[in-house]
Amino acid sequence: MTAHPWVLKSKPVVDEVEIRKWLTKHLRGAVTEREWAFLQKKRVVGQLQEAADDELQEELDSCASLIKDMRATYPDVEPAGSTSPEQTLAPVSVSSRSADVGARSAAYSLALSENVAAEADHDRQVAAFRKKFLPGGLIQLDQVEGWIAERTGRGEDAQQAQVRIPPGWEPGQPLPGEVIEVFVDRLAYVAPGYDRVRKVVVAPGTTLGWLHRLTIGLAVSHGWEPAQAATWVLTGVTPLIGLIRVTEGAQNIREQNWTAWSERITLDVHPAAAPDEVADAYREARARLDHRRTDGNYRARSQSVRQLVLARFVARPRAQGIAWDTLRKKWNSWIPQQNEYADLKRFESENAFRRAGLLACKRVLYRGLFAGRGATAAAIAADQSRR
Repeated sequence: MTAHPWVLKSKPVVDEVEIRKWLTKHLRGAVTEREWAFLQKKRVVGQLQEAADDELQEELDSCASLIKDMRATYPDVEPAGSTSPEQTLAPVSVSSRSADVGARSAAYSLALSENVAAEADHDRQVAAFRKKFLPGGLIQLDQVEGWIAERTGRGEDAQQAQVRIPPGWEPGQPLPGEVIEVFVDRLAYVAPGYDRVRKVVVAPGTTLGWLHRLTIGLAVSHGWEPAQAATWVLTGVTPLIGLIRVTEGAQNIREQNWTAWSERITLDVHPAAAPDEVADAYREARARLDHRRTDGNYRARSQSVRQLVLARFVARPRAQGIAWDTLRKKWNSWIPQQNEYADLKRFESENAFRRAGLLACKRVLYRGLFAGRGATAAAIAADQSRR
């Protein structure tokens, strides 16, 4: 076998620097950071490092061909810039909001947003889309709504189906099988004059279908919302990246019952966010959630370890309908054995035990509610109606 002129003879490739040098020489130009990151993500670099001597030449040739194909498919172009350099696209998700931050973090957010947009401007897939569908260049923000409306097709043409593939099916064969789900793709975008995200049904393979697929990948790669990404592709206006995004769980209902215990506050935090700002964002989100879920009647009431242990003890037996007096006796027999809890209380009265047990459970499930005599009476009445 004739050794390739840019392969070290009889020595396995173990150094990434050497691999990159060989590719640069073969391609007659440097491998870009984007191309190198792609090769690492697809484990191409790792395969080259692990290749045996007699496989190395073929692996390197294959890698070089892959890069050439990528460059041919998505050639480099000049960055398109922005039609509104002074503007940014704020996050507009209905389910989340950007938390308030200090001056330093706000400045970092703006700097990060502009730099990410500049990096994204070199994306070859974006360049290919713009070359094909925006031959006259980027459009203005106030043209986005009209541009999309002109390319919106009929809704029935956009329907797709997810089917169950039968055992033994081979590619190229018909797809007999049960339809699991019928769905459509929706392109989200930002347009002036609207407070929230705009959405339109799109069909795969169309201009808007391509834009939808493109924006999903851009959002994941750059920390944008898909709606920001779509409008950025068309206008170049910088999507603003919030350092702290807060999502407050919606009120969940199952079988006509409010499952308050399932509600969550989710913080999506960039590593550059200051810890005290993260804590402030959580406190503010918790206050908003508590105010909403209790119609403004939230009453802070911290539960002691004793009350929480009681709530755990009575939870399952209460649901199984065990008599409260029987449960009280079990509790009084159980607590002397619990050395880790020194402050557990004995109950001599069934009514006192039932009231304490019910309120302990209710306050765990419905935090901030069931305080005061009226709530106590309501909890007892509800328990009696279920027995």
